[in-house]
Amino acid sequence: MTFPRKRTRVAAVAAAITVVGLLAGCSGSAAPGAGPDAKQTLDPAKPVAITVGTLPAGDYAPLYVAEAEGYFEEEGLDVTIEIIAGGAVGVTQLVSGDLQFSSATWTNVLSAVSQGLELQVVREGSDSNKEGINGLIAADGSGIESVEDLRGKTLSVNTLASATETQIRDCLATAGLDEGDYELVEVPFPEVGAAVTQGRIAAGFVPEPFITIGKSQGLSSILATSVCNETQRNSTIVTWNTSRAYAEENPAVVAAFVRAMDKATKLVIDDPQVLIDILPTFTTLTPDLAAAITSPSFVEDGTPNIDGAERAMKLMLKYGLLEEPLEDLSQYAWQGE
Repeated sequence: MTFPRKRTRVAAVAAAITVVGLLAGCSGSAAPGAGPDAKQTLDPAKPVAITVGTLPAGDYAPLYVAEAEGYFEEEGLDVTIEIIAGGAVGVTQLVSGDLQFSSATWTNVLSAVSQGLELQVVREGSDSNKEGINGLIAADGSGIESVEDLRGKTLSVNTLASATETQIRDCLATAGLDEGDYELVEVPFPEVGAAVTQGRIAAGFVPEPFITIGKSQGLSSILATSVCNETQRNSTIVTWNTSRAYAEENPAVVAAFVRAMDKATKLVIDDPQVLIDILPTFTTLTPDLAAAITSPSFVEDGTPNIDGAERAMKLMLKYGLLEEPLEDLSQYAWQGE
């Protein structure tokens, strides 16, 4: 199966978007053609335009598959894929109306709602029960061969105050490093390899395909973060999300998006070759490297995982990303039309 290159655009990271400004516009903005009247099945002859934020990594492949296979088109959706810096950026753009859907994590969502932003998880994307799907990479020959070698060093995550931060801190604590034993900085996933090679950071957190790409550049994973302890083994990774306002105003659009993602996720689970074929279209992987990656642990039953949300919240409280617990996390899960 050969996929064409996808229609994408790279998002400028809008530093000027502040929580205060977003709160003033929490009503969001509906995509053209959507609204309260879109409660019936969408008409493919009059597709609803939506923009979906995501990252160029394996966990997000079902989005690209759904577009390439025509699943969105069949559901009456005209999708533009926009590359974002991370889930924290994506959720703010949901509330501002710049995106209608975005990949993120429960940590991103709970952090945002704790600040008054109204979001909902519409589908789980992948979970963390497989070794090799993400990790902390360092340069071969750099002297960084174990977690202990990271003491006093600078490490990276793609965004701070995120699931990647809580995962790294939790894994390093399990291995014996306290928060003050290292420094965390932000480096986008595609730039981590260069930052490590150039010595700007000692090691960086990346998901696949960047672990496999790194191997071809003399970089190795020194910590399998997805399975570093029982909490991480049972964690969710990617969620697909929208604003509460958009979900309430456009239930048929949300349902159509979820159905297309369900179909695409089942396809990549049932036929691993689909993942291998799609990866070179939105990453820098060659076909050979695409065949070598550790496949993400995709979630076929995408029902929002409240237990996963509870685990994320506990880590956020432990590492200071939340000041107090949030009540009734089920209210942040889309309940369907």
